[in-house]
Amino acid sequence: MDVALCTLDNYTYTSAQFAQLPFADMSEKRRSLVCPECSGPAFFRRQTRNGRAACFGARPHQPNCSLSVLDETRVIHGQGEIAEVIYNPGERIVVDLNFGAQQHIHAEPHLGPVRGGGRAGIHIGDNAANNARMHRRLSTLLRKLIESPDFRASQQILEVLGNEIQVRDFFVPLLEIQPHHLNSLKGFWGMLSDVGADQNGTIWLNSGGRRNISFFIDDDSFTQVCARYNINEEEDFAGAYILVIGEAKLAQSGKVYCAIQDPNMVCLRLA
Repeated sequence: MDVALCTLDNYTYTSAQFAQLPFADMSEKRRSLVCPECSGPAFFRRQTRNGRAACFGARPHQPNCSLSVLDETRVIHGQGEIAEVIYNPGERIVVDLNFGAQQHIHAEPHLGPVRGGGRAGIHIGDNAANNARMHRRLSTLLRKLIESPDFRASQQILEVLGNEIQVRDFFVPLLEIQPHHLNSLKGFWGMLSDVGADQNGTIWLNSGGRRNISFFIDDDSFTQVCARYNINEEEDFAGAYILVIGEAKLAQSGKVYCAIQDPNMVCLRLA
């Protein structure tokens, strides 16, 4: 879409106007954008080096919003996985965190390590029994979370890092995190607003304003994620879908945050 409302100054910007804002103003205001018609949370992406023009988008629009038509040409790029039908309430889903590289846990001292578990290989079958255990990677699960409300509300049993939990209780949208979602292993998913570094050089992947969750990631893991998804500049994160397996915490400032403790516990789908 070509316009977005900033709730900080109650001004409706065109993408061209927003792109001309001073860097500090843009960094603050881009986390407080909404669709001017339906008030759905929005994001801004600056012009990229490959020539993609600056634009706004929503995540998502509310039903029947006329501005959603302008976003329908937005393409979600897959990651080369086989297209699989995974919604079958009679089957268990085993989350496979093996992206093809050895897993390393980078635990933050104040968070403690995420509980570990053995890695399983991928099994795909055409005639799985009702009690089959399907091994699925994060990219497949993120695609289904984006595309299927039925899957998001599913009572299917998910096996992840030694835990068994229903799909509907494990995956939490980024903009719907509540206090009872904190301090336990969850799959946080949704769309990012931007990425940036604080005064200490810590890299943060942001999902919106100060009330919304942000993910911090160390330099080495950030480099691995960028290489894995062929990300060449920080603007590629704006509007990207993300799925992170981890524990959300509440800082003394009231900010909700989550450490990306391993690049294999994060998945992206780029816009």
